[in-house]
Amino acid sequence: MIVFLGNKAKKAYEHLDAKTKAKIYSLFEVLSTNPWPARVFDMSKIHGINDCFRIRIGDYRIYYRVNAGRGEIEVYNIERKSETTYN
Repeated sequence: MIVFLGNKAKKAYEHLDAKTKAKIYSLFEVLSTNPWPARVFDMSKIHGINDCFRIRIGDYRIYYRVNAGRGEIEVYNIERKSETTYN
């Protein structure tokens, strides 16, 4: 599968420190072979939206959608968890 970043995710990724970038990049490598790595990462489906998932890496949340028919995974948001992340 091809993993690509949407505009918002790309901008967020560019502003990360090198250590966090490396962790998230390793996620992208895993996603390219397994779009649902629940055993490797803390992953959950986003309720109410088809084929959208969230993975937690440290204080960051990576949101992505899977289009299995086209063989694509779009990472559409990367955000740091805060008090208001889930409100």
